[in-house]
Amino acid sequence: MHDVVRERVSRGDLLLLIAVLSAFGVVTSAYLTWQWYEAASSTWCDLDAYFSCTRVRESPYASVAGIPTSTLGLLGFAILLALASARLRGVATVGPWSTEGWLLGFSLVGTGLGVGLTLIEIFVIQAICILCLVAFALGLGALAAVAIIGRTSG
Repeated sequence: MHDVVRERVSRGDLLLLIAVLSAFGVVTSAYLTWQWYEAASSTWCDLDAYFSCTRVRESPYASVAGIPTSTLGLLGFAILLALASARLRGVATVGPWSTEGWLLGFSLVGTGLGVGLTLIEIFVIQAICILCLVAFALGLGALAAVAIIGRTSG
């Protein structure tokens, strides 16, 4: 099985995928952060009362200490993008860990935060932010690519 994966997708391909997903994550999170500061009464991603970015943005869970939670996504995706880009350029370690180790750590933390925030949207706010789900899916994709790198490197 490992040989089949290795033949179809190279480590460089997976790192490039992580970089692309992270770049889209930066854009999505930056837009969500801008929307939070804009505080418009509605947005194009308000489809109905349940699928409403505005309801999620106006909830007390949209920020921590006055900082939008989307800023955490922006920072996390920017770090993933930088790490994937560095590894593509041949940087094998960053400080005490391998670049892949850092990628795994940051993608796990981001996915954990994404799971928590999505559960809060569903069960507490009772509204879904479509763009938040897009960012979460991008993070899951990056984590999957990092996991494949880990499975095929050894």
